[in-house]
Amino acid sequence: LQFMQRQRALALWRDIIRSTAAISDPATGKDMRQFARAEFEQHRHVTDLAHIRFLVSSGKTQLDTMKASLLNSGILLMT
Repeated sequence: LQFMQRQRALALWRDIIRSTAAISDPATGKDMRQFARAEFEQHRHVTDLAHIRFLVSSGKTQLDTMKASLLNSGILLMT
């Protein structure tokens, strides 16, 4: 189960990197990547599978919200 949660976390990270690369303003993209990295670093040592599931789910929700907001404002190119 830990392997599966690790794969989900890595998939979320890749999605974040792809999404921030599509941001037209380089400074905004960099800020978003730094924020995401700080979040991942903050929770690096979490081992409880339920907590990891929660974090991945929350991260996906945050990413979807960010993408929708940036798309609506014209900052995010279509991904």
